[in-house]
Amino acid sequence: MNLIKYIYLILLFSLVTSCSNSKVLFRNIPENIKVKIPEAVITYGDLIDVNISSLNNQSTSIFSPTTLGKIGTIRNAEARKLDGYLVDGKGNIDLPILGKIKALGLTCSSLSESIKLKLKEYVQNPNVRTKILNFRVSILGEVAKPGTFEVINQSISFTELISRAGDFNKNADPTKVMIIRNSNDEIETRYLDLTSHEFLNSEYYFLKQNDKIYVRPDNASLAFDFGFLRNAGALSLLTSIIILIVR
Repeated sequence: MNLIKYIYLILLFSLVTSCSNSKVLFRNIPENIKVKIPEAVITYGDLIDVNISSLNNQSTSIFSPTTLGKIGTIRNAEARKLDGYLVDGKGNIDLPILGKIKALGLTCSSLSESIKLKLKEYVQNPNVRTKILNFRVSILGEVAKPGTFEVINQSISFTELISRAGDFNKNADPTKVMIIRNSNDEIETRYLDLTSHEFLNSEYYFLKQNDKIYVRPDNASLAFDFGFLRNAGALSLLTSIIILIVR
């Protein structure tokens, strides 16, 4: 009787402990590793917010398409997008008075300097700030909350995106995560191993606007799930047999 119970407990413990599903990222990370945060680069279809100011705001108001409502008003992200300048098929934005200005391939700080140079013909000591309004990334597959996420500060790492998506599901395979990226009028796809510390220094650790991530299921995990169901059935059968023997 006691022997049968002991065997049963061993089988149950083996079944439960085999369900461990920890996902380890960045194995064997060296000490003092430094990762440089890149500045976002403007591409086709971006909506650019251009904020122009100076000591004399009246002299700069003509360069803003919708000055009314901006001053002293807190506006949500969707409302601000209405004021954005679209990067057209030739890589330009079209500003009032100043006309077309090349934006494609520039960072926001570089674009601000370019606009400031043109403004000096009209305004003394202008101040220009630019920002990408529609910076977003998407994640699909084996995560808790797949979807598209807005990035307000124009910088997001892979790990931050996974965190915002609620972490991996139990069947996720972090060793082969797909990234789909628009690069120079081409669509680039690549598989990434998120468990490697080398990934931290790769060009893919920090995401670019409109990047799409697909987290594949782990085939071994899927096989285990089926195995677990089989084992659970076997355990149920064994339980029934033990009950009959005990009786």
